[in-house]
Amino acid sequence: MFIRCLKLSVRIVDVDTVKIEKRLGGPVKRVFAGISNKLLFSIGVFNPGEGLNPHIHPESDEVYYVLDGEGTVHIGEDRKEYRINAGLALYIPSGTIHSVTNTSSGKLTVAFFIAPGTEPPIEV
Repeated sequence: MFIRCLKLSVRIVDVDTVKIEKRLGGPVKRVFAGISNKLLFSIGVFNPGEGLNPHIHPESDEVYYVLDGEGTVHIGEDRKEYRINAGLALYIPSGTIHSVTNTSSGKLTVAFFIAPGTEPPIEV
């Protein structure tokens, strides 16, 4: 039996050093973007009232993991509202309209995992 090994490049990043970019109307740190076409990892740190505008990823699934704070997400064509808080994870299938907003008086921090990570989101 022949086993082929691929050499992988491990990356370790101090998230505090990642530049904040304005994406979909909100501040996002693109921690691992453009490294692999299989996954994109970003963190959003939203002040009260901030968030990401409604958007879709036509061919990519997304997972939100709430690290800190509270807010709301709106999911689907009917924009159904869900309350989110630290420790909660959401799976959003490809092609699903979604947005997130910090509706609290403190910061909202959310980790975003998008796979595959090659396509840019489409704002709707």
